[in-house]
Amino acid sequence: MNKKVFLLAAVFFASMYSIAQHQNTAKKKSAHTAASKKKYPYKLCPVYLGSSNYQTATLSKHVFDSLMAQGLRAVDSGGQAAKVVEFRIYYKERNIYEDTLGRPYIDYEMLTDLSKSNKLNSYVAIDQRTKAGDTVILDDIIVQLPDSTKISGIGMKITLSK
Repeated sequence: MNKKVFLLAAVFFASMYSIAQHQNTAKKKSAHTAASKKKYPYKLCPVYLGSSNYQTATLSKHVFDSLMAQGLRAVDSGGQAAKVVEFRIYYKERNIYEDTLGRPYIDYEMLTDLSKSNKLNSYVAIDQRTKAGDTVILDDIIVQLPDSTKISGIGMKITLSK
């Protein structure tokens, strides 16, 4: 009888501990969501690659290189030009290697950089690395509106083709 009572008490306390942990996690998630809403309380701003209207697309190497050299361009909801003040680039470079038995395999290398303007930093010579099959993700974009308010920009994913 004592074993059954002990087992029931252990199950009861374990379930109560689990419920308390779940409630703490839910409170942390709601606090994080509230904090992120306070950081950028406005709608996301569309961002384009260079002078084009591309946001997410499959582009050739030459088109991507020329548009990336122009930088990122943002437009607010009223159609006015806004300034991109910061963005992060994730460049996923596809390479073909050979294993010890001579069999080819595809592997990816990742380059990431944070730019504090609308163009890539000068030391990131991405135009010399781009080739078909690579993927470029432009994310964590911060846009400054004409009234000096900073908001988030919509990220982009671009796949390079021939």
